[in-house]
Amino acid sequence: MVVTEQDRVHLDLLASWLRLEDEPERADVTLLFGGSLPDTWDAAAVAVRDGLAGTLVLVGGVGHTTDALRDVLRRRGRDVDPAATEADLMAGYLADEHGLVDLLLERESTNCGDNVTLARDLLARRGLEPEVVALVQDPTMQRRMDAVTRHHWPAVRPLNRPGPDTRGWPLERWVALVVGEVPRLRDDAQGYGPRGSGYHAHVDVPADVEAAHAALLVAHPDWGRPAVLG
Repeated sequence: MVVTEQDRVHLDLLASWLRLEDEPERADVTLLFGGSLPDTWDAAAVAVRDGLAGTLVLVGGVGHTTDALRDVLRRRGRDVDPAATEADLMAGYLADEHGLVDLLLERESTNCGDNVTLARDLLARRGLEPEVVALVQDPTMQRRMDAVTRHHWPAVRPLNRPGPDTRGWPLERWVALVVGEVPRLRDDAQGYGPRGSGYHAHVDVPADVEAAHAALLVAHPDWGRPAVLG
């Protein structure tokens, strides 16, 4: 994949917008989502250390990112159970690297909507009724995770804590993640908002983001996130 300097300018603008982040404060519950890289898991551990996390819930079954995450951990020299869910992968990492074992695991979710609703239901079964829920996700997915939470769990206030913008994925995958988010976030017939699939709450896409996205697709018509990635 060839990425020009102008492409990088456009990609950086999109990535910066997608990385929705709120001011630090203490949450009642922190949801750490699969589909994120270990640097993001480390960020959740820091929030626990700083007393900002509340109850930590690891959310992730087996989906389109699971094999990629297993490969990431293997390249770091870790033994990986080939049957492990993403929640299990995160749990093992956090136990080994940060000594974190007092947490909950949700192992069934396979997409953004399930991530939120199944975590919500798990907490309800445990008798937990949070008001402020921190969302810790890969920065390319943070804005959509916020919109999904606002749609499926309106009783809580989402607190956005994206992982660091490390470009940790292979370049081609990272570009697909960034470019593919814009059409999903649009509130039109093809998007995931109320006027489209109804998967998440309304999102306003700024004009400069739309312009950067359009410029990338003019230069690279084959770029974009495959539908299989959710």
